[in-house]
Amino acid sequence: MRTTFLALFLTLGLVLSGKGIPDRLMLFVDCECNKTLLKQRLDYVNHTVDPTSAQVNLFIVTNYLSNGGRVYDLSFKGQKELAGNQLTFKVATTAVMTELERDELLTHRIKLGLAGFLAGTPYGALADINIAQPAVADTVAAIEEKQEDKKDNWNNWIFEVWANFKVQTESQRGSSELRLGFEADRTTPELRVRFSPNLFYRNQTVTQSDGTSLTAVRRDLWMDASVVKSVGDHWSVGLFNSMSSSTFRNINYSVWLAPAIEYNIFDYADVPLREFTVAYRLGWAHNQYTEETIFLKDQESLVRHAVDVDLRVRQRWGQIFVGVSGGNFLTDFSKNRLSLNGRANVRVIKGLSFNIGGGYEIINDQISLPRGTASVEDILLGQSQLATNFEADLSFGLSYTFGSLYNNVINTRL
Repeated sequence: MRTTFLALFLTLGLVLSGKGIPDRLMLFVDCECNKTLLKQRLDYVNHTVDPTSAQVNLFIVTNYLSNGGRVYDLSFKGQKELAGNQLTFKVATTAVMTELERDELLTHRIKLGLAGFLAGTPYGALADINIAQPAVADTVAAIEEKQEDKKDNWNNWIFEVWANFKVQTESQRGSSELRLGFEADRTTPELRVRFSPNLFYRNQTVTQSDGTSLTAVRRDLWMDASVVKSVGDHWSVGLFNSMSSSTFRNINYSVWLAPAIEYNIFDYADVPLREFTVAYRLGWAHNQYTEETIFLKDQESLVRHAVDVDLRVRQRWGQIFVGVSGGNFLTDFSKNRLSLNGRANVRVIKGLSFNIGGGYEIINDQISLPRGTASVEDILLGQSQLATNFEADLSFGLSYTFGSLYNNVINTRL
């Protein structure tokens, strides 16, 4: 830990005291975090794998911010003799922090939170807080550094650029892929602005038994942009725009512009644990097609509207998501699409969890399909979309953990 903190800033150390304390505290942690580091720093408790056997359950929800940062919602809840004791708070990290810096900060705050949680309980003797008094020079430097950190020369803008090139080859087939992207994002409590252009290019070749080769190329260009304004604790309004060109979708050029409105039945402040949103979009689109479509169109302008209803619940027993989306073109209601998606991960009983996910989509709006039949190359290599009136997927599984309730040993050897 750096020593250039503000004067009297707490540098927490939790140490084991062997006098007059109860048996080891049993702690269960459910989080997306570095549990190896957590076990090293909290070595005075039993880290149980079963939440029902623990005196303290720590549930951490990770929220990924649009600017690349993260906010962790920590919730300590007592059980058995500690029932009724609760403590909740948030820990924020920035986009420029490394994974190790995030892990160390989160572990540090967990230790601090556990100390406060245990202070008024029989396990309070486990925790000892050491207050480090920094030197005067270090204190002045820390104050100056913090003042400098408050200056945001980028005005809340975050930029990201990425590129990826991949080559695969075998005796009878080979492929190369190129992905390029850029994202600009500005997020404040009142306004969120996003802009993201992307490129995908793929070349595939298959050599047949007679020595002839099949070659197919797929190229996708697209750009998404949006401006979303917060209106109170439940409403938001926005404007969305996209432009694209796709050999896969038979789109030479397409532009889409749509205002939108969203209502969250719950307060937006409750998003880490629950959200129930209803969003409506009404937009105009203009398409220029590479080949004439099955509707005998070379280009066309359309008006489409859509409704999205999403429910997300995150609790100690697991999480559930259910989403319904439906839309159609106002010029022809028979060209429509309806989709239902859901997934759940639920702890059923001690050690047993059940997960399920899937979706079903009714598709009647493939207006860009080219006339004629798809080529053998496109079918075999998946280089263009095929006509379909539905799409479905389903997955489910079980996991059961049993054996020793405690797992305090750290061993990272091969």
